[in-house]
Parts: sequence; C-alpha cells; structure tokens
Amino acid sequence: MLLRSGRKKPYEVSLHGRQPVKKQSPPRTVKTASGKSVFSLRETLKCYILTEDSKTVHFDIDEDGHHEISTKDSQSHEDIAWLSVFTRNEPAVTDSKNFVILTQRSKFNEFVLLCKGKKQLSLKVLKASCSGPDYPSVERCNMKTCNHEDPDFKQLSEDNHFFIMHYQGDSVQFQCYEDKSYYLYVNDDSLDIRKPENKEPNEDKNFYFRVSYLQEK
Repeated sequence: MLLRSGRKKPYEVSLHGRQPVKKQSPPRTVKTASGKSVFSLRETLKCYILTEDSKTVHFDIDEDGHHEISTKDSQSHEDIAWLSVFTRNEPAVTDSKNFVILTQRSKFNEFVLLCKGKKQLSLKVLKASCSGPDYPSVERCNMKTCNHEDPDFKQLSEDNHFFIMHYQGDSVQFQCYEDKSYYLYVNDDSLDIRKPENKEPNEDKNFYFRVSYLQEK
C-alpha cells in the first residue's frame, strides 16, 4: 500500500533567471525561520531503515508529486538512507538525545526528507548541496547526476522533520520532535505517525525499527 497525497508537483519553478550552481560544503547548522542556529550536525551515516520483521522502509516523490511512503520485502541500492544526527545548541540541555533526520534519494536524484505532517507523514524535497534549482519533470530526466553525498541542510527552517531516536537494545524508536506524543509507526505495507495507545510505546512492536549501517569502503 502506498500513501499518496493530492499535492501539486513540487517542481513548479520558473526556468527564467537560472544561475549556474557551484559546489559547496554542506552547512553544519540548522536555522529556524528567525535565523537562529538551533541544531548542529554531528554526523551523517548511510544505512538501511528496517522494520522489526526486516522489511525495508522506502519513501519517494513521483513525477506527479505524489508521496510514496512504504515498506517492502526486498532491499536494493535505491533504499539506502542518510541518517543525520544533530545536537541542540543549548548549554542548558544536558540530555543525550539523538535528534535525527531521515532522507533517501528520489527517482530524480534529489534528497527526500521524511517529515511529520498535520495528520500523517509527509515528504519534502531537499536538494543536494551541488544540485541545481528545481526543473519541470520533463527536463529533470535529463539532469546531470549529482554524486554529492550530503543534503543541503541550510534549507531546513522548521522542526517537523526532526525525530528523536530512542535506543531499545538493538532496536530504535523514532519520536516526533515537533509533537512528542507521536511516533513513527509501521502499518502492513506503509509507515504512519501514531500516538501510542499504551502508556509505554515499547509494548507495541509496530513502533520498533532497526537501523543497518553501511560500512564505508
């Protein structure tokens, strides 16, 4: 089952005034809309995100702008995710919570960011730091492949893309940072966000995930 939205294409940007884009190092901080730095990037790791029963988490945006947030039995190169771990820039915060964002590459070679929507999960296109501006879908197929391994974090201006990753032995849980009453949840063939029915979300296996890190060669 695929979760699909009725959103318009995320690529409706004018072609006029297009400027060449130079390579640049990804910023190490995430700013709020006011420009204040709240999070600093600690590390970004390539991994597979798996459910407890070893299904692979996959999300993408198709050429019509529909959201696809699903789980599947197989595992391929296109399912590689980037798990970026951030630290809050507040001296008063003494806990060791892992604030993370989850991204995968789309069919159009962009980073797709998993976010908390109002009532369900949503996706946001996050350009790689060496990518050009958005183009119509017809021309996007001819774009030169960008091999940069990092999203452009300077585009992040909200907190609904952050999850708090809780370790439970070999398993993890992803709690929504924007609204901590919601957790990432596994349906039969898709993902969702849900409030735990039990007082302890650990009692429901559908809130559990596994992160399989890839070894760099």
